[in-house]
Amino acid sequence: MAKRLLFLFILFCFAQLARATHIVGGEFELEHRSGSSYQLTLNMYFDNYNGNPGALDHSVIASIFDKRTNLLMQQVFMPLASVTPVAYTSIACTNAALSTSKLVYTNTLQLNQNYYDSPAGYYVVWERCCRNNVITNIQRPQDAGQAFYMEFPAVVKNNQPFINSSPKLFPPLSDYACVNELFYFDFAGTDKDQDSLVYEMITPLNGYSTPATPLPPDPYAGPYPTVRWSDGLGVNNQIPGNPSISIDRFTGRLTVNPNHVGLFVFGVRCSEYRDNVKIGETRRDFQLLVLNCPSNAKPQILAREQGNPTFYHEGDTLRLTPTSNRCIDIFMTDPDPDEPLTITYRPVNFALSDQILSITQGVVNRNGAKDSLQATVCFPTCLNSQGKVYLLDVMVKDNGCSLPKIDTIRLAIIAEPLPDQPPAIRTTAPDTIILAKTGDILNFDVIGSDPDNEVVSVKLKPRNFKLPGQKITFPAASAAGTVTVPFRWEIDCAAMGQSSYLLDFEATTLNCNQPVTKTTTIEVRPENQNGPPEIRTLLAGQTIKIPYGGSVKDSVFGLDPDVNAIILSATGDGFNMADYGMQFTPASGNGSARTLFSWTPDCKSLDRETFKVDFAVQENACQAYPPAIKSVTFIIEPQKSDTFKPANIFTPNGDGLNDFFELPNLPPDFCESVFASIKIFNRWGNQVYTSNDRAFKWTGKDATDGVYFYLIKFSDKEYRGSVTLVH
Repeated sequence: MAKRLLFLFILFCFAQLARATHIVGGEFELEHRSGSSYQLTLNMYFDNYNGNPGALDHSVIASIFDKRTNLLMQQVFMPLASVTPVAYTSIACTNAALSTSKLVYTNTLQLNQNYYDSPAGYYVVWERCCRNNVITNIQRPQDAGQAFYMEFPAVVKNNQPFINSSPKLFPPLSDYACVNELFYFDFAGTDKDQDSLVYEMITPLNGYSTPATPLPPDPYAGPYPTVRWSDGLGVNNQIPGNPSISIDRFTGRLTVNPNHVGLFVFGVRCSEYRDNVKIGETRRDFQLLVLNCPSNAKPQILAREQGNPTFYHEGDTLRLTPTSNRCIDIFMTDPDPDEPLTITYRPVNFALSDQILSITQGVVNRNGAKDSLQATVCFPTCLNSQGKVYLLDVMVKDNGCSLPKIDTIRLAIIAEPLPDQPPAIRTTAPDTIILAKTGDILNFDVIGSDPDNEVVSVKLKPRNFKLPGQKITFPAASAAGTVTVPFRWEIDCAAMGQSSYLLDFEATTLNCNQPVTKTTTIEVRPENQNGPPEIRTLLAGQTIKIPYGGSVKDSVFGLDPDVNAIILSATGDGFNMADYGMQFTPASGNGSARTLFSWTPDCKSLDRETFKVDFAVQENACQAYPPAIKSVTFIIEPQKSDTFKPANIFTPNGDGLNDFFELPNLPPDFCESVFASIKIFNRWGNQVYTSNDRAFKWTGKDATDGVYFYLIKFSDKEYRGSVTLVH
């Protein structure tokens, strides 16, 4: 029983902490990271003065709904990532009754384009109770919750990814407002996608959280109930005043001159437009504390042109000429004693990067003495309004609370710059068009000058080509008054790559930090006078028949009219010349070359019907002609198989006539047909003689008279016959 009572007591204490009043306001942010990955962030503002520290949540669970169907898409767990104090505009204006912390909850999530494709879009929400119980302008603030709410579009449109990040609103400040004094604050946001942002006042959402259920366990779909305004107040006068609170539709600047003290809640909606179509919205609730503040008098600012005894009146126009004084004295006063003042300026309709103020701050009325603060605005000599009226706001502000009081004087000026003559540029080249050929070297000077003796810089800007790859030497140089730079270009093969080169030489001076440039152009036209090489040989263009065992030999000449280096070569059409015993050594030379071609066909040459040889000469030139080629065709004629007539009698009697048997007219050996042997037999078939020498000689020694028979063998055939021996 005791344990149960203890549990109920702990549960009651937790419920009291959870329902504690602490919410100042806040908003959601959604940022696209990459692909379908997004970062969801909840910025919640916690009242450290009126809130209970035990009500701080260490995590939240946001819910995403389909805007058209109100179906729950997913829930996102978001842990507490950081807690930082919300700063004041001026630390000196810190008020103990106003202390706010910014709580940031964040996590990544996936928005798949196959799932988040509803044209109506989606909304994300988180509900929490309760708001501060001391809020002045809503009914029963201690029971009022907040629905943190944001809308975002589908991540796909027309079957294409639709990338979007929500706006980021300006971080709020802990500033308070003073009753019956104008209060202003910048709520403007920035958009990562450069979408248009539109601002408006809205009634804050109450949602469905209650003191009994400060954190609803189940997500509720919209629409969500709003807070109930106190009598006489509404969306257009959430904070009573003259004027009541409002926001500029396009700048996001909040303005109010409150006429009641108290703590006021208000709501702002920032709608996001792309191509004039609303694609999302971000809501922020916040609070403004209105106090009775000590009186603070407004400072005053006056201006007077140096040398002029009369103070400047708004509506007048100051004319700044090259000979006039370009400085204006600024005088600042303030009724309050020991008042620090800050002076700033803002160009209204022009840009100005120069620092034109002599001082930016000071103190007036020290130790009770009445005095003023003086500064000087000096316009740069280069300022040129080009006949237009430039407007410059010069502002002085004090350090009053809650916001400083400001006085502004608007200066209207017409500014003329100091006169400046442009530079000039010329070259010592013989003409503006230069013809050049390979081997030429172009040399001339480029001279830049300035009549005002200002620093002039000279450089080369190739118009229709790039400098790397060309042998051009031209260093950029500068000098006061006049600068001379030598130009050199070695015309080589790389320069023959195009028919015309345009070289722009520029002389540049700076007038009020703006470059003033003059240009002169030289055109270089390369000339290619190259002639084609030629090849000469007596064999060229012929079909030559070579009998087997024969040979061919001829000289091959290459000539080039421009004396360019040439190379003579030869190739077989469909065969390797060396494989068939053709002799040819490539030759080279400047303007001419000579070599020899020779060939004695062998048996291997019989495996082709024709042999075509291409003789070529190739020149080495900038724009070389194709190789000159002359061809020769060779046909090998195999040996004819002539029949031979052997002797049919011999008389070895020593008279020197037919003393032995021989066959000098045997068919010659030819590739596969080679003499093998001769054998001689008597009439009874007995071998009486044999030889493997085709130049054999049988003397008939030891043989009797009569008829003998011989067998002659070649590698591919045989011959048979008879011979008669008579001593």
